[in-house]
Amino acid sequence: MADFGKRALNKAQTRLNILDAVYRLTITSNFRELKVKSIAEEVGITEMTFFNYFPKKEDTLKYMMGIWALDLLVLQHKQPLTGEAAIRRVFSHTAKLVKKHPRLFANFVASLLTSEITPIANDIEAADRFLLYPDVPELYEVKIPSGNEILLQHLAEIDPTGDHMDTLLHLATFVYGDVIVAHTAGLDIDMLYSNNLDLIFTKN
Repeated sequence: MADFGKRALNKAQTRLNILDAVYRLTITSNFRELKVKSIAEEVGITEMTFFNYFPKKEDTLKYMMGIWALDLLVLQHKQPLTGEAAIRRVFSHTAKLVKKHPRLFANFVASLLTSEITPIANDIEAADRFLLYPDVPELYEVKIPSGNEILLQHLAEIDPTGDHMDTLLHLATFVYGDVIVAHTAGLDIDMLYSNNLDLIFTKN
């Protein structure tokens, strides 16, 4: 078992508690209108303590996406997939997050559009990984690949010699664009993702 100090574990737990509070509060509230004070009160910390962990509210969205990437790393570790199957799992995993937190994920996309955050997810510290996945100590220190790196790796598994940048741009368009379509039109994100992936892989 990994040996983490009490301070590191407490900090990790506070980060996770803050994200859980954001998840709960955005069930009924819009993230943009959500006050840091409300998040802090939900967690039982001060606003100053919140800002010690996340310099701005939108950074909780980057932390959410860092955990999204960690989840994919763990899934790949426990059940390795390659090529198209692996790419479809990336989208299936994303759809689960979108369905669980539709408003929050839509706000994540909106924050990217308005440059309130960058598309680079927060790295997840080893203590946070331990609390989330105590059974995979071999992944506590490894670099978590970005979404683009994950997709490029699996595209290269389909065609090791090809230039995959155009396909990657299409896939990225689906990841973000389909969220907006699903959110505004009341459509199923799994269906949108699946149909668009069918177009990509049928074409290829």
